[in-house]
Amino acid sequence: MIKRASFVLGSGLLVSLLAIMGIMAAGVLSADSGDEQLLVEISLTNLTPGQILSPIFMARHDGEMAPLYTLGLPASEELALMAEDADASGLLADYHPSTNAYVSESMLLTLDDGPIPPGHTVTTQFQIDDDDTYLSFISMLVTTNDAFVGASGLDLSHSRTVNLTAYDAGSEANSESCAYIPGPPCGSRAKDDAIAEGYVYVHNGIHGGQESGLNPATHDWHNPVARMTIKTWSLMK
Repeated sequence: MIKRASFVLGSGLLVSLLAIMGIMAAGVLSADSGDEQLLVEISLTNLTPGQILSPIFMARHDGEMAPLYTLGLPASEELALMAEDADASGLLADYHPSTNAYVSESMLLTLDDGPIPPGHTVTTQFQIDDDDTYLSFISMLVTTNDAFVGASGLDLSHSRTVNLTAYDAGSEANSESCAYIPGPPCGSRAKDDAIAEGYVYVHNGIHGGQESGLNPATHDWHNPVARMTIKTWSLMK
């Protein structure tokens, strides 16, 4: 099921959509000069059978911004908060355009003011009239301890489709105990004090077991867990 996002990025969208109708027959283009604007549509589909994806933190930025996360290195406190509890407040503060010189836009993208269920797609559009053509984002797999899907520095200047892997923030032990999992069937936002892995890595899924409150038949997945489609059109200023 495809639905439109409840939060639409950018301004002047109606004008841009009317303008693009005149160039659609020419196909999807990429920007290559300062005389162009980009109209970008981004869609993210939840491909899992039983994991809900949290509202998505997104930041549009230049090519010099440090990665949102790096495999093999510790997650930031702000990213860990998002990966453990779907709490984007720290990321929204750190990547606010008024205080972060690398960022042009940051936002929380929702579907009908909520998360993205399995099999659903959230779509949004926005304009780019500067050189900040990169996107970083993160969404929590909410029935986990600290799993997330995301990307750092996706280039928005041309169209493509990206299959996305689930990562572990390495900030909370994968106990699978409902005492530390915010998503259904659990509903707890408490943090597990057990020693975690300490670095970001590819998540190895839900295993179940005697101490687990989760059912692998419902909550496990096989990568990719999500698919992002980027459609980019070039508009003359």
